[in-house]
Amino acid sequence: PEGEIERISEESATTIPVYMPFITSYFMLREPGDRPLVVPNGSKNLAFIGNFADTERDTVFTTEYSVRTAMEAVYQLLEVERGVPEVFASAYDLRVLANSVYYLSDKKKLTEMDMPFVERKMVEHFVKKFEDTYIGDILRENHLI
Repeated sequence: PEGEIERISEESATTIPVYMPFITSYFMLREPGDRPLVVPNGSKNLAFIGNFADTERDTVFTTEYSVRTAMEAVYQLLEVERGVPEVFASAYDLRVLANSVYYLSDKKKLTEMDMPFVERKMVEHFVKKFEDTYIGDILRENHLI
């Protein structure tokens, strides 16, 4: 209840400031070798799982990444002859990219987006050229034209 907020915040709430110095480490640039392999070379009973183990072609900070590293560990250590599911290749899927553009541009159509004159003309040419193709269908489905 709104009338109780002040009393509850003064008498019932405990706030403990927390400093998380490594919270941005998920998003730091990575290089080969800066994170351990899920199952280090030669390991028979040790594996690293989670966002700080190295697995291919996936994005950290997702549940899928953590699950994939656990699956890799189990399959390798127990010699299970089964492949870990592939990472969904959304980076190459025009449907996913178009949908992302729509939401990242505050649900604006391509022609409503704020952009320099030259870029606007390029977009207009692109839309005109592809509006009657499969690409145009994708743009329409994602409310970009």
